Amino acid sequence: MLKRMALALGLGLGATLAQAADVLRVYGWEGRLAPSVIEAFENQSGIKVEYTTYSKAEDVLRDVGFGIRYDVVFPAHFHLPALIDSQRLQPLDQARLSNLKQVDPDLLAMLSSFEGETRHAVPYLWGTVGLALNVSKVVDTLGVQPEDSWGLLFDAQNSARLAQCGIGLLDAREEAVSLLLNYKGRALGRSGPRQIQQAGADLAALRGKATSFGNSAYIEQLASGKLCMAMAWSGHVLKAADSGAPLRYVTPREGALMFIDTMAIPRNAEHVDAAYRFIDFLASGEANTRNARETLFYPVTRIDSPAMARLASERLDLVVTGEQRRSYYYLEALSAKQKNAVDASWVQVAGK
Repeated sequence: MLKRMALALGLGLGATLAQAADVLRVYGWEGRLAPSVIEAFENQSGIKVEYTTYSKAEDVLRDVGFGIRYDVVFPAHFHLPALIDSQRLQPLDQARLSNLKQVDPDLLAMLSSFEGETRHAVPYLWGTVGLALNVSKVVDTLGVQPEDSWGLLFDAQNSARLAQCGIGLLDAREEAVSLLLNYKGRALGRSGPRQIQQAGADLAALRGKATSFGNSAYIEQLASGKLCMAMAWSGHVLKAADSGAPLRYVTPREGALMFIDTMAIPRNAEHVDAAYRFIDFLASGEANTRNARETLFYPVTRIDSPAMARLASERLDLVVTGEQRRSYYYLEALSAKQKNAVDASWVQVAGK
């Protein structure tokens, strides 16, 4: 379900531009852009922002370029090739993004491998998909200290036992299929329809044991103790742990999946000038680390910047070095045949 939050202060700053832009329509992930950051942009620019959210990555592929004319969208890195190939994103004029130099060059370089020669997107946060564990409940249920392994979730015997204390599965098809195949020693990007279909069948069986299936309710369920284990986005686990829940976020030995959320301008955007100002604002170290503090997803600001030094003094768990990132793997872009196979296999899991 889409949720719309119109954040408009009407303070009269930059009135001419605000009137020209009318309202900047932004389409992004639920819980990944802090309201205070939007408010700060509105205060600085005088531009009103209407922020519409989604909870599944596939919503961007469905909606961008059709129907509502969004001005800024936040696609995951692995969906950029499909959006670029279908000419639904504008190439970016990097000369209009003065804060691009504040973004981690390693993340920019990685993103370029998905974009080709022309830049269409700018990173604004990143995170991983790993395991959230209430260790004491897991130990009580299994009778042993758990290993840092996806086998806790993907091994049928373990998941059957841990279902007694509650397990959660994300409604994130490409991420879930990729992680299961990776656990079995196979990369999603090198798998055929038959292997993908079998992964879907295995995940459907796992979904049958799950207390929670979705991308937002599981956070509160982890915090309240209704779940003892969940496939989870890193920022969500940190948020649940901040509420006092005895949770541990695990990077399994088989690897955690890494994603980059990006900022892009759709081909049919109405307010391009305002869109550039919004993207450049979020690329600044000050705004980007502020967003990290509030959402608890990792910032994309250069590790050697003053903004990151300040963040490290407050939340060291949000500062990850390039060396640490080498233990993660990126979700790869898929061929049309592979994407169709993933979508078809997910019908078994989601039931639609």
